[in-house]
Parts: sequence; C-alpha cells; structure tokens
Amino acid sequence: MSKRQQIRASFIAKRTQPEFWLNCGLFVCLGLALLPITIWIANTAYEQSRILHALIVLVMAIFVLVFYNRIEIDDPLMLNKSARKALYAAYGLMLFSLIFQTLLPSPSVHLAQYSALLPIPAYCLGLTSLVLFVFGEQTRRIAYTATGTFCAFMLVSIFMGSLDWPLRSLAGKWSGAGLSALGKTVELGVHHPTASEPPQLIMIVNDFPFHVASECNGFGVILTCLLLSVLLAIYRKLNPLDAILNIAAGITLGFAFNTLRILIIVLLAPSMMEHYHIMHETVGGITYWSSLILTWILLKGPIDSEPNRTA
Repeated sequence: MSKRQQIRASFIAKRTQPEFWLNCGLFVCLGLALLPITIWIANTAYEQSRILHALIVLVMAIFVLVFYNRIEIDDPLMLNKSARKALYAAYGLMLFSLIFQTLLPSPSVHLAQYSALLPIPAYCLGLTSLVLFVFGEQTRRIAYTATGTFCAFMLVSIFMGSLDWPLRSLAGKWSGAGLSALGKTVELGVHHPTASEPPQLIMIVNDFPFHVASECNGFGVILTCLLLSVLLAIYRKLNPLDAILNIAAGITLGFAFNTLRILIIVLLAPSMMEHYHIMHETVGGITYWSSLILTWILLKGPIDSEPNRTA
C-alpha cells in the first residue's frame, strides 16, 4: 500500500471518531492564530526574490532528504506523543507571548522584543506537530530538521533590512581587495544622489563606476548557504561545536562566492557592456548554484539512500 493510500485508509477509519475532529480543530485554531505569520511569509517572499529563492532551495533540500531516507508511515492521522508535545509547546509559546504583550504591566524593552519573537518558534512547532500528526512518528527526524531550519530562516529574514548596508560594505571591501590584488585601481565610496534618496555605495575600478546595490550584498547566497548548513547540522545531529563550525563554513562559502561573483562581473563588464544584463544574470546564477552544490557536498549532505533514523 502506498503512503497516500495509507493516509486515505486511516482517514476513512477515523473520520467518525470525535477525537480525530477535536485534534483537527486544535490545528485549525492554531493556524488561525498564526495566520499573520503565514501572510507575512507570503508577502516577504513575493516582494523580495532573495527570500523566495532561499525558501525554494530550502524546500528542495528537504525533498532531497526525504528522497534519500527510507521513511515508513506509522499510524497516520493520530496525535501521537511527539505530535502532542510539539502542539502543546506551540500553544504554550503563544500563551506566553500573549501574556507578555498584553497582560504584564510595562514589560522591559528587551523582554517585549523577545516575547514578540515567540510566535515564530510556535509556528514551527505547529508545523512539526502537523507533520507528525499526518505522517506518524517515523518522520520525526525529517520534521525536526525541516521546521528547525525554517525557524532559522524566518528569524534571519526579520533582520534582513538592518543587515543590508553592512553586508554591502563588506562585499565592496572584499571584492575591492581582490581586484587590487589583480592589479586594478579601486576606490570605494558613498554617494548621496539627493537628500531624499538613500546613499549609494560606489566602487570605481580603473575609472569605471559600479553601484554596489542591495542585490550585490550577497544576502541571498549567504542566507541560502547558512540555511543549508543549519539543515545539515540538525539532520546530522551535530554537537554544538561542530554545528557552529558547520554554520561558519556555510556563511564563509556564501561570502566567498558573492565576492567571486562581483569580481567576475567587474572584470567582464568593460568588454560586455552591450550584453551586461545577460552577463550579470548568468554569472549570478552560476555562482549561486555552484555555492549551494559545494556547500551540500562539503557539509556532507546525503547524495545516496540512507537508513531512516528517528530523532
């Protein structure tokens, strides 16, 4: 019997049980409470392609993990022990957030900030519980890996705006140093077009100006490499030190490939101005996917079938 048939057979068997619909009601109520986060994720992914690309790669990586793991469905559509713990934890975090935000008199600034982030792990715990409810406890390893990484994705995405300029400055400095090592004359400075417009980071290479724009800050490739490193650290159940090294390696690879992308574009630009946009997008695509493939290989992402191990 296929997995889809197992789930269908379980639904037919349990659809007359009040407990089943009560459990479904708990998930529906939690989903409605967390609906603003779902809307925020959709809007952010729609407005910013870098976030959308990172989310797509994360989903693809999860499918790869599922594909290379021999997962068996065990008693689907039941609120098993693991699903129940995750669901109660999600409701608990939502309750704490509500208490801190509305009921406690004058909470401290830091406490208010931390409590405002509680719905994010609650959202991910709710997803974990839903996966375990639908597919059974045998999916714990994949469920925890996917939702843990998704939690990191949402937390990092929140701070993307404040990271834009520091990442752009670092990208300009790294690429400028690389171009200088190749014998190019490089100047990096800030240009203010008008009082109402945001400042621009301009890199002048051999008297040829380049605008280090937001899309050049490398956030997309850095975020995606970071997410892959987090995903593989959780999946491999690395100890804290190895997990930190994994994440550091992912971030470093993201920075390195973004710098490489800028170097190649700057070096090719003088001879390819008629096809600059095509060259820019081609170089960006090649370096982006090369960084992800290398990250997956170096951090030991599965490339062959592995035995299923529960969390």
